[in-house]
Amino acid sequence: MAIYVNRVLNMKYIKAIGFDMDHTLVRYHSDKFEELTFNESLKKLAYEEEFDYPEDIINFKFNFNDAIRGLVIDKENGNILKVSLYNKIKNAYHGTKSLSYKEQQKMYRGSNVDLAEDRFMSIDTTFAISFSVIFAQMVDYKDKHPEIIQQSYNDIAADIQRAVDIAHRDGSLKGAVVADFEKYIIKDEKIVQSLERFAHYGKKLWLITNSDYKYTKALLDYTINPYLKNHKSWMDLFEITITLASKPRFFTDKMPILKVNPENGLLENHDEKTVPGIYQGGSAIKVQEHMGLKGDEILYIGDHIYGDILKLKKSIGWRTAAVIEELDKEVDAYKETKEVSKIIDDLMDQKVALEKELDDLYAKEHEFGESVSKEEVNQKFNEMEKLDKAIGKQIKIYESHYNPKWGEVMRAGAEPSVFAFQVERYACIYMAKISDFYDYSPRTYYRPKKKKISHEMN
Repeated sequence: MAIYVNRVLNMKYIKAIGFDMDHTLVRYHSDKFEELTFNESLKKLAYEEEFDYPEDIINFKFNFNDAIRGLVIDKENGNILKVSLYNKIKNAYHGTKSLSYKEQQKMYRGSNVDLAEDRFMSIDTTFAISFSVIFAQMVDYKDKHPEIIQQSYNDIAADIQRAVDIAHRDGSLKGAVVADFEKYIIKDEKIVQSLERFAHYGKKLWLITNSDYKYTKALLDYTINPYLKNHKSWMDLFEITITLASKPRFFTDKMPILKVNPENGLLENHDEKTVPGIYQGGSAIKVQEHMGLKGDEILYIGDHIYGDILKLKKSIGWRTAAVIEELDKEVDAYKETKEVSKIIDDLMDQKVALEKELDDLYAKEHEFGESVSKEEVNQKFNEMEKLDKAIGKQIKIYESHYNPKWGEVMRAGAEPSVFAFQVERYACIYMAKISDFYDYSPRTYYRPKKKKISHEMN
């Protein structure tokens, strides 16, 4: 697949490339991993003392297609929304029940939302799919049994988030992954070939991950080491490895840094200059200074729009790249629906022309006082009805190629989704996976295509 360009990026001037690990450098079978997260989080909500939820919630069923990246959780009302770049709601559910357009209008005053409000939470990483699926079913349960679940929707969201965080921290998830790599992890030889090619061209490679050293080592031993040709191990490939980086704080705060002993994982204080090695914590500013680089000489690649891309871009000015694993399927679906899209466009052109004819007839009667045949008007309304049915039929065919509940990840109706807007605004380039670099020279000059403004399309 391709690398897509939002703004100019000349790789000849990039001296260091930083990588996130989970869902970026290391690819997951996301459906399997999110199902694991779903089940482990429900166990914590049902059985651990700090939570107060009925045991039968463990009977909730996981469906990976019940959520997509880019959704917005309304924690106050128990709703899940799909929003366009103009913050216009295009699709909405209360729990798992679809909200009609009238219900949306009544609740959101014209179906617009202000995402800056605290009650809204963005699902901007694949790791949050399980959260969204649990939240939807928990809302249904609360609505059906308010005497059992008395917590507010807001409190429910906070509890689910805490349960998911605990599952990530306490080894419930990582232990299962390490015990069955084949089930949860995708090996991709071209990723390793792409990394070694970058290194061959003199690019310094950095790994900056929120995962701990033990888990990082286990994953990279499995996914990187078997395919290396010019390096002994991933530790030789990466000049600097930062574990437990606490992103996005790594990009915004000056936190203490510890040196990791790669033999046993033990930590020691490190108050000196950052040199090639493995660390825990620290800050991007210090790493950049110690390596003698300017911000625009560093490219960082991650999958989390907020934690990896947005905060970095606003704070220190590194160049950015986003990995969007759903992109391959979206591009394939886009290609498959080109003919359908053309049919829809042609039908819409006919509808627009018919609307103009009706407007002209209205003006003829009400503005100029001329007589208008009711038969002619009724005929045009009948034609309009036929066109609407034909358009609706084609739209259903189009939508069948995407997520059955939420549609496209990168689009909300005719407009880009708020997720696509964030990718376009904050990522210099984006791709489906790191191995997409395999087909490009490490010296590539990425240039965006000229984007037409509405008045230039006529």
